[in-house]
This record gives sequence, C-alpha cells and structure tokens, in this order.
Amino acid sequence: MKLKVKDLCLMAISLAILIISSKISFNLGVITLTLQTLSVSLISFILKWKRASIVFLTYIVMGLIGIPVFSTGGGYQYIYSLSFGFIIGFFLSSFIFGSNILSKYKWTNIIKGILGLVVIDISGLVYMYIIFKFYNNQDVSIMYVIEVGLLPFIIKDLVSVVLSSIVAIRLEPAIENIGIYNKELIKNDNHE
Repeated sequence: MKLKVKDLCLMAISLAILIISSKISFNLGVITLTLQTLSVSLISFILKWKRASIVFLTYIVMGLIGIPVFSTGGGYQYIYSLSFGFIIGFFLSSFIFGSNILSKYKWTNIIKGILGLVVIDISGLVYMYIIFKFYNNQDVSIMYVIEVGLLPFIIKDLVSVVLSSIVAIRLEPAIENIGIYNKELIKNDNHE
C-alpha cells in the first residue's frame, strides 16, 4: 500500500482526534466513558480499513511504550487494565467499519457500524473477564462483566455509530476532493 501525502495528513489528524477523544472522559465505576467510539467509527469510515488499522495500531503502540495517549495514561502495564480489550477492539473493528461491503448503499454504514461495535464490545468484554478472573483473581460472572462493561455504554455507543455514519457520508466527498484546489493553485502560479 502506497501512502500519499494526503493519506499521511489524514492519518495524523485522525490519530490526534483519537487521542483527544480518549482524554475527554468520565469515570463510571470500572470503565471510563470516552468519546472514542465516535472517533473510532468515524476514522474507520473515512480512512477505510487499511489506513484506519495503521492509525489504531500506532495508537496502541504509542500507549504501550509509555506515551500517555490512553484515557488514564499509558505504559506496558496498561495491558492489565480492564478496558484494554476495548482498545484492541478498535483495531479489530476497523476491518468492519472501514470495509467496502455494500459500499454503494449509504445506509450500510449504520449496519457496518453496529457490526464494528459488536466487535469492540466482544473484544472488550472477553478481555475484561480474563483480567477479572485470572489477573485480579476475582470470581465474577459473565453477567457481571456485561453489567459493568456494556450496559452503561450501549446507548451512547449506538448513538455514536449512527452519528459517525451520517457525518462520514457528508465528509467523504469533501475529503475525496482534497488536493484538487491545490493543483489548480499550482497551475495558476506556474502560468503567472
């Protein structure tokens, strides 16, 4: 995959948006509520899966090497966090959010968004259960994990996915046209 300057710029802006969205957070018990679902789905819809997966992988690596990009900091110890599975889910969901499945129908972004959200939630809940059970040595049920890791966030996440799918449909033509005006300016400058 050859990346153009436009792609690199969009990816850098997307990474910045993802980091900022992780810092806008509210603590709700075991998990921190952030705006990441909105930004993850929007980034994936706009960048498509290849570029979006690079952004999310970069985000994960930055956080694990100690750059405080996650909602509560960074560092390798973050893999023991109850919420780290959701971050892994961001990467995995980009393959669904950003896929070209049924792309000729605008409304399919919502379906892809819901499927991507399912991937994030399954990844996060399974990881949370493993951390509770084997790292924290707490005997918790799957129902408890769903109660603390899914139910408080499901409405916000569904609204985020629908909103990002609508915004992505509106932004996509503008993003595709980035560079056209620059070429015209360059032509005009060369003729003067």
